[in-house]
Amino acid sequence: MSGPFAFSDGCSSLNKIFYAALLFALSLAPAFATPSDDFVKQGEAALAAKDIAGATKAFDAALDADPHNAKAAYDRGRINLVLHKNAQAVADFTSAVLSDPTLGVAYSARGEAKMILKDEKGGFADFDAAIAASPKEPEVYILRATYLMRKGNAAGAKADLVSAKSYAAGDMAKMLDAMIARIE
Repeated sequence: MSGPFAFSDGCSSLNKIFYAALLFALSLAPAFATPSDDFVKQGEAALAAKDIAGATKAFDAALDADPHNAKAAYDRGRINLVLHKNAQAVADFTSAVLSDPTLGVAYSARGEAKMILKDEKGGFADFDAAIAASPKEPEVYILRATYLMRKGNAAGAKADLVSAKSYAAGDMAKMLDAMIARIE
């Protein structure tokens, strides 16, 4: 190309401007929240205010805006679990883990819902998946330990609590020490 827009490297200044503008726009993309993320924040605020209906409505709206929003599915599942809508909770937690397979707490919560629904094999499989997905999350070990104790497997529960303690800090570590001491 010749003329006023020609460069020695063969790339026109218009192309360079276009690519610079594109890179700038892409660098800003994470700064803009999606409508789905806004609804999740509204839902979290409603939960903090103990407004279950408002939180559910916000998480529903988040999932309407983005059916793959793992956080919204997980949070709505937690609400359903508290409301004893366990089958719906399993569905929400399943949606969460399908959208984000690294979300160990969603596997763990789904395991709890399955245990309540008397699906012990599925529940323990989810607890194992939770630990595989988030091996440094103390909560996933604690929940499995709870159900191991209910089955009478004190040694397994203690091992999980020891694992949880290795990733816990502060008050949680102290609480885990006390729980471990009660098992011994």
